[in-house]
Amino acid sequence: MWSLWRRCSSDARAGIRSLLRSAGAAQESGHRALQAGRLAPATSSSSSSSWSRSAREFSSKASSSSRIPPQALSYGSLAVLMATGGGIAAYYRYLREEHVKEVKNLPSSGKAAVGGPWTLVGPNGQAFDSKSLEGEFSLLYFGFTFCPDICPDELEKIAESVDLVEKLTKRKVRPVFITIDPERDSTEIVNEYCEEFHPRLLGLTGSAEQIKRVTRLFRVYFSKTNDSAEDYLIDHSIISYLVDPEGNFVKFFGKNSTANDMAMEMKRFVDNWKNAHRNY
Repeated sequence: MWSLWRRCSSDARAGIRSLLRSAGAAQESGHRALQAGRLAPATSSSSSSSWSRSAREFSSKASSSSRIPPQALSYGSLAVLMATGGGIAAYYRYLREEHVKEVKNLPSSGKAAVGGPWTLVGPNGQAFDSKSLEGEFSLLYFGFTFCPDICPDELEKIAESVDLVEKLTKRKVRPVFITIDPERDSTEIVNEYCEEFHPRLLGLTGSAEQIKRVTRLFRVYFSKTNDSAEDYLIDHSIISYLVDPEGNFVKFFGKNSTANDMAMEMKRFVDNWKNAHRNY
């Protein structure tokens, strides 16, 4: 192309430039007319009249297509609201799942960075420390007496599992309920609650600071779910912790574990303990 351009005379080049400028000016004028939604009045030329009608039709279609219907605004606002709410809920679930993963990633047997010495309030209103459980296996569960369904289901499962272990091994596993709601769960309330599930279920409460300490030791997640100071539920991790006769954490059981699963696994630990400790 550039070799042909160089071969043209200066007059020819000037003529070509003039034609190009004219075409560009016409194109720009037509573009401005389309934006304004109209062209200049029709001339005597039929082609000019046809071009004017086409331009008006195009401009009308462009204008109508660029107009945003009210429904789009409503749907868009709803979508933003749903996305925001979904994001908050997803983040909350993420925090809870990460906390549960933290416990699940612990070794299922042997010593682990969970558990430790603690002091709470026992059934008689006196101080009760973790050493009082030593000498036998204990199965600890953290919950609250106002729990509508999860805690009762888990405590019934725990009661069934410890009875089954006793039948299989002739050794007792002590079930323990530790409240995570010390504001409402007094000693009397906890005692009455535990009697409903098992005669040997030990109920423990304590001050808010004592509960905070023991839940941190066992990495228990819990959080109030409504704003009311009196009428609220507590979202919490659903895990039972098996502790050996020396007070060491050895195994945890999640919500999906059945009473039979728990009993057979606890039997294994009891049998191993018997073999290693002849005086047990």
